[in-house]
Amino acid sequence: MDSLPSPFTVEIDGKPITAASSSDSDRTQAKTGTDAAVFELKDSRLQSNGWILARARSEDRSFLPKQVYWFKEDTDTQVHAVTATKDGDSYQLKFSNAGLMVADGEVFADLLGDHPSQFVLKMLSQS
Repeated sequence: MDSLPSPFTVEIDGKPITAASSSDSDRTQAKTGTDAAVFELKDSRLQSNGWILARARSEDRSFLPKQVYWFKEDTDTQVHAVTATKDGDSYQLKFSNAGLMVADGEVFADLLGDHPSQFVLKMLSQS
Protein backbone atom coordinates (compact mmCIF):
# COMPACT_ATOMS: atom_id res chain seq x y z
CA MET A 1 0.00 0.00 0.00
CA ASP A 2 1.23 3.45 -0.77
CA SER A 3 -1.16 5.19 1.69
CA LEU A 4 -2.69 4.49 5.12
CA PRO A 5 -6.10 5.75 6.30
CA SER A 6 -5.08 7.52 9.51
CA PRO A 7 -2.09 9.06 11.33
CA PHE A 8 0.29 6.87 13.33
CA THR A 9 3.52 6.73 15.32
CA VAL A 10 6.41 4.33 14.78
CA GLU A 11 8.43 2.58 17.49
CA ILE A 12 11.60 0.57 16.97
CA ASP A 13 12.76 -1.59 19.88
CA GLY A 14 10.34 0.23 22.20
CA LYS A 15 11.39 3.81 21.34
CA PRO A 16 9.53 6.13 18.98
CA ILE A 17 11.06 7.83 15.98
CA THR A 18 11.32 11.47 17.06
CA ALA A 19 10.06 14.44 15.10
CA ALA A 20 12.43 16.61 13.10
CA SER A 21 13.11 20.02 14.60
CA SER A 22 12.45 23.25 12.72
CA SER A 23 16.09 24.14 13.41
CA ASP A 24 17.36 21.03 11.60
CA SER A 25 19.06 21.37 8.22
CA ASP A 26 17.31 20.31 5.00
CA ARG A 27 18.43 16.72 5.65
CA THR A 28 19.07 15.18 9.05
CA GLN A 29 19.31 11.57 10.15
CA ALA A 30 16.25 10.19 11.93
CA LYS A 31 16.64 9.25 15.60
CA THR A 32 14.64 7.53 18.31
CA GLY A 33 13.83 9.18 21.62
CA THR A 34 10.85 10.33 23.65
CA ASP A 35 9.03 12.92 21.49
CA ALA A 36 7.21 10.73 18.95
CA ALA A 37 6.64 12.03 15.43
CA VAL A 38 3.09 11.62 14.11
CA PHE A 39 3.16 10.31 10.54
CA GLU A 40 0.86 10.02 7.56
CA LEU A 41 1.67 7.75 4.62
CA LYS A 42 0.36 9.30 1.40
CA ASP A 43 1.41 8.33 -2.11
CA SER A 44 4.49 6.44 -0.82
CA ARG A 45 5.73 9.46 1.13
CA LEU A 46 6.00 9.19 4.92
CA GLN A 47 5.07 12.72 6.06
CA SER A 48 5.16 14.57 9.37
CA ASN A 49 4.80 18.33 9.98
CA GLY A 50 6.37 19.55 6.74
CA TRP A 51 9.02 16.81 6.65
CA ILE A 52 9.28 13.42 4.95
CA LEU A 53 11.10 10.39 6.33
CA ALA A 54 12.92 8.41 3.63
CA ARG A 55 16.12 6.98 2.23
CA ALA A 56 17.97 9.11 -0.30
CA ARG A 57 17.98 7.62 -3.80
CA SER A 58 21.71 8.29 -4.06
CA GLU A 59 23.45 5.97 -1.56
CA ASP A 60 26.67 4.02 -1.39
CA ARG A 61 26.34 0.68 -3.17
CA SER A 62 27.27 -1.56 -0.25
CA PHE A 63 24.78 -3.86 1.45
CA LEU A 64 25.38 -2.18 4.81
CA PRO A 65 22.38 -0.59 6.56
CA LYS A 66 21.39 2.72 4.94
CA GLN A 67 20.70 5.94 6.80
CA VAL A 68 17.08 7.06 7.04
CA TYR A 69 16.74 10.84 6.89
CA TRP A 70 14.27 13.59 7.56
CA PHE A 71 13.99 15.75 4.42
CA LYS A 72 12.10 19.02 4.20
CA GLU A 73 8.87 18.34 2.32
CA ASP A 74 9.85 20.59 -0.60
CA THR A 75 13.23 18.88 -1.07
CA ASP A 76 14.76 18.48 -4.51
CA THR A 77 16.51 15.32 -3.31
CA GLN A 78 15.14 12.16 -4.90
CA VAL A 79 14.00 9.65 -2.28
CA HIS A 80 12.95 6.01 -2.24
CA ALA A 81 9.28 5.11 -1.84
CA VAL A 82 7.89 3.97 1.52
CA THR A 83 5.18 1.31 1.46
CA ALA A 84 3.02 -0.44 4.05
CA THR A 85 2.00 -4.09 4.20
CA LYS A 86 -0.71 -5.53 6.45
CA ASP A 87 0.76 -7.87 9.07
CA GLY A 88 -2.07 -9.39 11.13
CA ASP A 89 -3.76 -6.51 12.96
CA SER A 90 -0.91 -4.10 12.29
CA TYR A 91 1.23 -2.79 9.43
CA GLN A 92 4.90 -3.02 8.52
CA LEU A 93 6.68 -0.18 6.72
CA LYS A 94 9.26 -0.86 4.03
CA PHE A 95 11.80 1.68 2.87
CA SER A 96 12.48 0.45 -0.66
CA ASN A 97 11.85 -3.13 0.57
CA ALA A 98 14.01 -2.75 3.69
CA GLY A 99 12.80 -2.82 7.30
CA LEU A 100 14.01 -0.41 9.97
CA MET A 101 16.64 -0.85 12.67
CA VAL A 102 18.33 1.38 15.25
CA ALA A 103 22.05 1.72 16.03
CA ASP A 104 23.17 4.16 18.74
CA GLY A 105 19.79 5.89 18.61
CA GLU A 106 19.94 6.52 14.85
CA VAL A 107 17.50 4.98 12.35
CA PHE A 108 18.69 2.85 9.44
CA ALA A 109 17.15 0.68 6.72
CA ASP A 110 18.29 -2.93 7.15
CA LEU A 111 18.82 -4.11 3.56
CA LEU A 112 19.72 -7.72 4.36
CA GLY A 113 17.50 -8.22 7.41
CA ASP A 114 20.56 -9.07 9.52
CA HIS A 115 19.50 -6.81 12.40
CA PRO A 116 15.95 -7.79 13.37
CA SER A 117 14.18 -5.11 15.37
CA GLN A 118 10.88 -4.95 17.20
CA PHE A 119 8.80 -2.67 14.93
CA VAL A 120 5.44 -1.26 16.07
CA LEU A 121 3.20 1.04 14.04
CA LYS A 122 0.56 2.59 16.34
CA MET A 123 -2.51 3.92 14.55
CA LEU A 124 -3.99 7.04 16.15
CA SER A 125 -7.71 7.72 16.23
CA GLN A 126 -8.83 10.64 14.12
CA SER A 127 -10.67 13.30 16.09
